[in-house]
Amino acid sequence: MTVLVSLFYLLFSICVVYPPTEFVSAGFTIAQLFESFLGSENINFIGYHMKRTTITALIHSALPLGYVFTLLCSGERNPWLPAAAAATAIIPLLMCYRLLCWWENGQAKHPVVKSLLAYVTPGTDWRVVAANLNIEFRNVDKVSIQLNTTSRFVATENWLIKISPYKLNVVKQGDCTLVATATDSHNLTASGEDEVQYVNIEAIPTRDDVERFTFRISTVALRDLQPRLSQPVRVPDHISLLPTLIERFVNVFKHYVEQNPVYYIDQVSEDIILLQIVVHDYKVLILQQYEYNR
Repeated sequence: MTVLVSLFYLLFSICVVYPPTEFVSAGFTIAQLFESFLGSENINFIGYHMKRTTITALIHSALPLGYVFTLLCSGERNPWLPAAAAATAIIPLLMCYRLLCWWENGQAKHPVVKSLLAYVTPGTDWRVVAANLNIEFRNVDKVSIQLNTTSRFVATENWLIKISPYKLNVVKQGDCTLVATATDSHNLTASGEDEVQYVNIEAIPTRDDVERFTFRISTVALRDLQPRLSQPVRVPDHISLLPTLIERFVNVFKHYVEQNPVYYIDQVSEDIILLQIVVHDYKVLILQQYEYNR
C-alpha cells in the first residue's frame, strides 16, 4: 500500500511542478486554480507574476509535507512519520520566511522586482518601470511564444521577457543581442509536420547588471518572432535553419528544372503558356496549404 501511495504522490508532484498538457487543458495548474487571487495578467503583468511566483514557491515547498500527510491519511503508522512530518514542515516554514523577505521593504528583494532594478533611474523606483512594462504588455502587437507548460517568451515593442515558474528575465531589446547557439531536429511531431527544428537562443545583455538567459523555440516560431525584434537573431555560420515548406518546394523544383534539357524556339507555344499557368497555380496552392497548416 505504501508503495502505491508513494508512486501516486510522486506522479502527482511531477504534474504539479511540470504540469502536462492534459492538466493545463483541465485547468489544474497553480495559475489557473488561483486565478481569482492573481488577477488579470493583461492588466497588471508585473503584479500578477509577483503573486504567481510567490504562490508557486510556497506550494512546491509544501509538497514533501503533503507526502507525509498522504501516508498518514492512507493508514500508514510508522514510528518515523512524526519525525518526517516535523522535518518536512521546516521546508515550507523556511519558505514562508523567505517570502516575507520578498515582500518587505517595498518588495525590493522579490525576484520579479530584482529583474527590473537595472532599469530604475535615479529618483524613481521599480514601480515606474513596472508601469511601463504593464502598458506595453497590453498592446496587441506583442508576440507570445509558449516554450513549455511552465515557461513562456514574450516580445513587446521594447522588452524581451522570459516567464519562468520562480522568476522573470527582463531585458530591453536595445540592450541585448539574441544569438542562436544550437539546433535539433525531430521527424515525428505532435502537430503533424513531417519535420520540426528547434533553436536554442541566448539573450546576451550588453549591461553587466542584467542577467543573460536562454530559451528554445521552433524555427516556425522564430520566423513569427523576427518581425517583432528590433535586431534580428544572429545565426552563426555553423548553424543551419530548416527551410520553410515553400523554400523546400522551390529548391526541389529548381533541381528538377536544371535537369531538363534546353530547347531553343522562335516563338512561345500554347503548351508552354499552359505549363507556366499550371506551375503558378501549383505554387499558390502550396503556399495556401502552408499558411493553413500554420
